[in-house]
Amino acid sequence: MSISRPTVRAAADAPFLVAARGGLPSRRPVWIMRQAGRYLPEYRAVRQTRTFLQMCYDADAATEVTLQPIRRYGLDAAILFTDLLVPVPPMGIELAFDPAPVLKRTVRTRADVDALRVPDPERDFAPMLATAAQVRAALSPDVALIGFVGAPFTVACYLVEGKGSKNWDLARRLLHGEPATFDALLAKITDALLPLVQALADAGCDAVQVFDSWAGVLAAGDYVKRCAPWTERLLAAARQRGAIAIDYVNGATQHVAAMADSCAEVLAVDWRSDLGFFRRQVPATKALQGNLDPTALFASEADLRSQVRACCDAAGPAGHVFNLGHGVLPETDPDQVRIAVDEARRAWP
Repeated sequence: MSISRPTVRAAADAPFLVAARGGLPSRRPVWIMRQAGRYLPEYRAVRQTRTFLQMCYDADAATEVTLQPIRRYGLDAAILFTDLLVPVPPMGIELAFDPAPVLKRTVRTRADVDALRVPDPERDFAPMLATAAQVRAALSPDVALIGFVGAPFTVACYLVEGKGSKNWDLARRLLHGEPATFDALLAKITDALLPLVQALADAGCDAVQVFDSWAGVLAAGDYVKRCAPWTERLLAAARQRGAIAIDYVNGATQHVAAMADSCAEVLAVDWRSDLGFFRRQVPATKALQGNLDPTALFASEADLRSQVRACCDAAGPAGHVFNLGHGVLPETDPDQVRIAVDEARRAWP
């Protein structure tokens, strides 16, 4: 049974929300993928006493690490601390991080797909929803809160392979060799994630980002016909609940047309693509997010500032949320993140 809770959101004029809706905010909004993580000493202090999954399931710990980069950098959005595979155990498959994710069993047959459960958000994701409510209550009205889920194709990759992979060959073999089974798997994952997207929005998330971390291994046609429609259902669910929908496709260049056709207000672009190219290819109503190469944070200060400036210039002032094109690497110097944030704010208007 769903638990009724009042939905508290950021102010309508919060810079992230204005930019996400294609407008010209009071400053260029900035947040960083994996902004809460191992590169921060305060994160490592919390992590010393818990495993990664224990942190995800502990609302107080997850709230603390979600807020750490907001305190340190004054960012315009917090992203909920969790993992895109947290829904997997409630679906019936044991998960561990060693340190990368490892699933106890795989999903490769129709019987495997049928055995997967559809979680109940209030029961199975209670710590995540509690974290969202606690973080939203701690944030100022001009700072947005972002929840996230994995795209069905990306989650399917892990379910089929059982661990990380370079090219996800087993998942792609299933897609082509047993299309009915693969489509059923995507449908089941979508059924599992849709209620979570809705619950995150109801718990106070101003936006929900759908991460298709591994769609870059797909041909454009396969993505458009087989995978993008399931992602679209999650994006639409976020919008229907009043949250901004962000579509992140890693390795997105061959998928720009599909992204342009999505209902997402924000298209998050990886570092391999030029934001100017995306701006020319997508409707003017779409906001762009990104897309500094995470390894640019290892450059000299002058070079880093130059690359941040080039990214902002390519995107233009309206409808742009500055971010990396992927997550902060654990070895990153926190001061380099500060420089990038500072330069993105300077590159205005």
